Amino acid sequence: MIDRSSLRRALLPGLILLLAFILRAWQLHGTGYTSDEVAELLLTRKPIASMLLDEDDDLFPPLYRPTVAIWIRLWRTELAARWLNVVYGVGAVAVVLAAGRELLGKRLGWWPALFLACAPFHIHYCREGRAYALYALFAAMMFWGALRVLNHNRRGDWILLTLSSAAAVWTHYYAGPLAVVVWAVLADREIRAGRWRALLTATAALGLLLAPTPILLHRAMADHPDESLPASFDVEALGYMYAMQALGYTVGPSMKDLRSMSAAEGIRQFLPWLAVVALTWAVLGWSAVCAIGRRRAFWLLALPTVLLIPALGYGGNLAGVGFFYRYAAWLPIPYALLIGAGASRSVKNWLVSCAAATLIAVNLLAFYNRLYDPAYAEEDFRAVATKLDELAEPGESVVVASHYMGQALHYYTGDSRPLASFPIFVQFEDVRQREIAEFLDTLQPGERYWIVSQWLPKDDVRRETRDAALQRLGAVLRAELNQTEIYEATR
Repeated sequence: MIDRSSLRRALLPGLILLLAFILRAWQLHGTGYTSDEVAELLLTRKPIASMLLDEDDDLFPPLYRPTVAIWIRLWRTELAARWLNVVYGVGAVAVVLAAGRELLGKRLGWWPALFLACAPFHIHYCREGRAYALYALFAAMMFWGALRVLNHNRRGDWILLTLSSAAAVWTHYYAGPLAVVVWAVLADREIRAGRWRALLTATAALGLLLAPTPILLHRAMADHPDESLPASFDVEALGYMYAMQALGYTVGPSMKDLRSMSAAEGIRQFLPWLAVVALTWAVLGWSAVCAIGRRRAFWLLALPTVLLIPALGYGGNLAGVGFFYRYAAWLPIPYALLIGAGASRSVKNWLVSCAAATLIAVNLLAFYNRLYDPAYAEEDFRAVATKLDELAEPGESVVVASHYMGQALHYYTGDSRPLASFPIFVQFEDVRQREIAEFLDTLQPGERYWIVSQWLPKDDVRRETRDAALQRLGAVLRAELNQTEIYEATR
C-alpha cells in the first residue's frame, strides 16, 4: 500500500514547478514588447563576439545577452526571448526548492519554493525579455551554495557559491553588494571557527573571476549616453520595494497612478492592502524566527533582505545613479526562504496556516490583475502600432518623442509608414529643433501626421520640453493606451 504522505512529498516538487511555469508562461505574448525589450532584442542581433566584449552602450555586464542571442538563433524567432526567461524563472524555483531542503529539511523544504513560484515581483521579471530572471537565478544559486557551506562546508559547496556569485555579477553589477553580504556572513562563521583555508581559496578564486568587471563597468559608464533619468530613493520607495514582494506592481494603485499622486495619497490608497500583507508578514515572520532564528542561516537571509535595500537606495542617491526596483531582482529569493520557513510551521499553528493561505491568495490576485485588469496595463508597442493603424491612413507619417521609443515602435511598424523621432531631454534642445524641422520638411503643407509619446507625470523632468514641442506642433491628443499617448497634428 502506498503511503499517502510519501506520495504527496514525491508529487509536491513537480506540482510547484508546474505552477511556477504556468504563472510565468500563461499568455506570455498577450502583450507586445516594451521599449526596453525591443532595445535588448536589437542588441542580440549583433555578433556574439561583440556582446562578449561588451561593446554596447548600456550598463549591463555581458553574460545575459549572448545566452539570449544563442537561444533566439536556435529557435529562429525573437519570440523565444521571453520563453528563455520563463525557463530561468522556473529554474530559480527549482534551486530554491533545493535551498529550502538545506534550510528546513526534505519534509518541509518545499515551502519556500511555493512562495517563490507565486511571488509576483519574480513573476514580473520572468515574463519580460531582459536580464533580470537570469540575475535572480544566479542569486538563488548563491543562497543555495551559502546554505550548503553552512550545513556541510565541502569543496563542492564552495565551488557552487563561488561560480554562482561570479555569474550573478557578470549578469548584473548590483549582484556585487549582495555577494559581499552573503560572503561576509560566511566569513564571520569561518573566522570564528578558525577555518581559513577554504574561505581564502574561494575568495581568491572569486576575485580572479571578477577581475575584469571593474574595467568593463568603468568603460560602460564612460560610453553611456547622456540620457539617464535617475530615480530618487526615499522611505516611500523603500516601503514600496518590500510591498511589491507580495503585491507586485498590480495590487493597489498602479505605477501610473502613483506617479500622479502625492506620497500621502498613495499610502492612503495602499493602506488596506498593506494592512493585510503586514499581518501575514508579522505572523509568518515571527514563525520564521521560531523556526530558524537561532541559526546563522537566518542572518544569511535576513541581513540582505533588511539592510541591503536601503543601503543600495540611499547609496545610489549619494552616487547620483538613483535606484530602480529591478536592481533588486534577487530580493524574492531570501524573501521566499524566510516566508517559507515561517509557513513550514503551519501544521502546528492554525494562525500560520491562515497567514500563508492569505499571502498566496494576494499573490494570485496580483497575477490575475496583471493579465486582466487594464488599469495595470504595461507599455506595449504592438498595441501602439495597432492603434495607429486604426487612427491613421496608410502611409501617414509618425514622429516619436524619444529615439529610444522610436526604435521600439519601428520594430512593429517596419517600413509600413514613414517614422522619425526626436529627443526630449532638455540638454538636447538643438538636436530636437533640428530633427523636428527635418521631419516637417518631408511633409506637404496641410498633410496630417501623428506623434507618439510616453505618458509622463507632471513632475517628470522631460515633461516641460515634451509639452513645449507638442504645443509648437499644434498636437491634439487622440488616444492613450498602455502608458503611451498618440497625438494628431497637421503640417
